[in-house]
Amino acid sequence: MRDHLRYYWNTIVVLVAIYGYILGGQWVWLGSVGVIGFLLLADLLFGKDEKIRKVKYPWIPNMVLYLHVPLMFVLYAAYCWRIMQGFNEPNIYMTVLAYAGSIITATFMGAAPNVPISHELYHQRSRIGKFLGFTGSVFWGDPMRLIPHNYGHHSHVGIWYKDSDTAYRGESVYTFVFRATRMSLSEAFRLEKAFQNKKDRSFFSLASRWLRSILLLALLVGGFYYFAGWIGAALCASSLALAKLLVEVFNYTQHYGLIRVEGKPIQPHHSWEHRHTFSRIVGLEIVTHNEHHQDAYVPYYALKPSQIDNRMPSIIICFLLAFFPPLWHRFAMPKLKKMDLNYATPEELMLARKANLKAGWPNWFDETSQKRANVY
Repeated sequence: MRDHLRYYWNTIVVLVAIYGYILGGQWVWLGSVGVIGFLLLADLLFGKDEKIRKVKYPWIPNMVLYLHVPLMFVLYAAYCWRIMQGFNEPNIYMTVLAYAGSIITATFMGAAPNVPISHELYHQRSRIGKFLGFTGSVFWGDPMRLIPHNYGHHSHVGIWYKDSDTAYRGESVYTFVFRATRMSLSEAFRLEKAFQNKKDRSFFSLASRWLRSILLLALLVGGFYYFAGWIGAALCASSLALAKLLVEVFNYTQHYGLIRVEGKPIQPHHSWEHRHTFSRIVGLEIVTHNEHHQDAYVPYYALKPSQIDNRMPSIIICFLLAFFPPLWHRFAMPKLKKMDLNYATPEELMLARKANLKAGWPNWFDETSQKRANVY
């Protein structure tokens, strides 16, 4: 039963953030600094997790998905209510800090655990699942992400010039978040326009997911304006914009520097995996996501870790390191070297050599003494 209930930690996380808003004051940081600190310590204490989950009653872990989106609306209602109530802090410094905590908590909750859950809903076969995934994406300001993810990323993973989720070698996270945002929005616009044209519908019809996205964002920000005025609307919009950038930081770490030849099959060495206990829980197993790229309809609790060594440490450690590009690149280089020398195809090695040269990285491709693993 433990494997059935472990994912309800994500429900508890949202409830903790809501409680922080209810308490007010500096407690509003519970859903951001509190959760990040807990995740980091929990991954360090509980260590690696290579187990395969055993789920006999799928409806139990599936309920986590369907509870989440309504809870996110409750979270944002609590956020709005807290802005209306104020913070009653003793000085301006503490008041500003409390406002900052409110924004950052909504931002972080919009990214984790919201993104992994919305992502899982993207791949549901049911209309209600996809609708909830689309709706949940409003909390990181990008309801359209379902389109470039399902029809772009899953085709182009590892091809950085086509895939908005793949960072090239030497690319800073501060460059990537804006490049990825531009690429994903552009691809969403192009794909949705083509889809509506195929259906002989106007791009601006109510069936258009672009129009629905704009309306959904307008309703959320407009609701804050109605109840909490311009300050409320500004804080809400800030959280959504920051959450969008935060999501791209997480994406940055998932395929960083990995290379695939266009048109070739997706293999285990085209994804990084974070096989730590709480990384797997909060990431809804997407951090073991090679199998997800092989078959996007495999339920999250049935995903199995790869048979190759494509491990990264705790997802929180990677997330924090990404903000310091020199440290991140120094950390990522030996891992990419191992992936190149052990798993890359000859065609991929040619592209990797060019990528290293462009990034100003060492040429490790002549180290022929290391035996390449026969993993396929």
